[in-house]
Amino acid sequence: MTRLIDRFLEYVKHDTTADPDCSNLPSSQCQIEFLRLLEGQLRVIGMEDIELDPAGTLYATLPGGGSGEVTLGLLAHVDTSPDSPGKDVNPLLHADWNGEPIRLQEDVVIDPADSVDMGRYLGGTIITSDGTTLLGADDKAGVALIMEVCSLLIEDPLIPRPPLRIAFTTDEEVGRGVDGFDTEKFRADLAYTVDGGEVGLVDTQTFNAWSATWKIRGCEVHPGSAKGSMVNAVRIAADIISNLPAEEMPENSSGLEGYDYPLAVKAVTASGEVRIILRDFTTDGMKARLVRMENLHEWLKTRHPDAVIELELKEQYSNPASILKKDRRAVDYAIEGTARAGLTGKEGSIRGGTDGSRLSFMGVPTVNLPTGGEMYHSRREWIAVEGLEISLRILIETIRIWGGER
Repeated sequence: MTRLIDRFLEYVKHDTTADPDCSNLPSSQCQIEFLRLLEGQLRVIGMEDIELDPAGTLYATLPGGGSGEVTLGLLAHVDTSPDSPGKDVNPLLHADWNGEPIRLQEDVVIDPADSVDMGRYLGGTIITSDGTTLLGADDKAGVALIMEVCSLLIEDPLIPRPPLRIAFTTDEEVGRGVDGFDTEKFRADLAYTVDGGEVGLVDTQTFNAWSATWKIRGCEVHPGSAKGSMVNAVRIAADIISNLPAEEMPENSSGLEGYDYPLAVKAVTASGEVRIILRDFTTDGMKARLVRMENLHEWLKTRHPDAVIELELKEQYSNPASILKKDRRAVDYAIEGTARAGLTGKEGSIRGGTDGSRLSFMGVPTVNLPTGGEMYHSRREWIAVEGLEISLRILIETIRIWGGER
């Protein structure tokens, strides 16, 4: 076992689940506790300018050791998705994987046919949870990779590197990863989020992302005397969901197709709430989705005139592709670094978002690099030991290029 894998296995055991219903920054105390652990480890390996911001970001510096032309940022988020249980993670290592589906629980089977890149690791070691929780590779893998890169660079000062600024963020999984982020404190000219999946991909596009939150106020009464007086919020919530186009749900879309995703519903007769996330790679496509929500709102008010139906539309992040076209260095150097690591690098589009989606529009153009896993946010999440090690080589080679090694 390498030190990188030991780090990863240690990190995933810490519960850092984000709480979408809490407005605090960060949304859960366990995230701060994990950042304090990382803060201590950064001090031990010899990082400088270490600061844990009260807003939930941990910053640190590694001075340059080559002819670097910029200050380069590296970011990963410490929180895990609330979509699956994230407490008491028990990582399992499946050595000499034979290519067959991995059965964790009766209803939790990791089938390589459902993953793009799993077949690459035939004969290698696959890391999973025990099937009762997610694994947490999104993004504890990125945290482990950045910590290991910093350790290696400090141990070998002859490796060319530009000045590096490190940032570990919170609440990325609930769309608030850079709400308290200070770009002036970060002091990076360009950056990489280490928050991807398939090795070889350099992600230069993410979704444009909005949330649609519906709040419904009905009127409860005994069903035996309900005629003309009951206003059923449960029925209105069902109307909202049934009017979303089924062909544009996440389970029916892929590639550059967007979707409307009903994420959560809670309702009783008197009140209800429906949370929907809207995703599209194009600006025009997102505008159409927002208009559809607004039109649905007007129709529902007509259909249920005695109910109070509120719709809140909120932007979460945008596709950084237009920003990254203005300065191709972060993309080109990462593709070259991937080639030096022995793979064919290519630009990709991540069907999700990263902290870099918003950072790019905050003045820090940010590209996303891989970690070597898939099926994130679920109990079927997996990552390969070899994928982590390849991702480490890609990151190191990319840093060497930024450090002046041509």
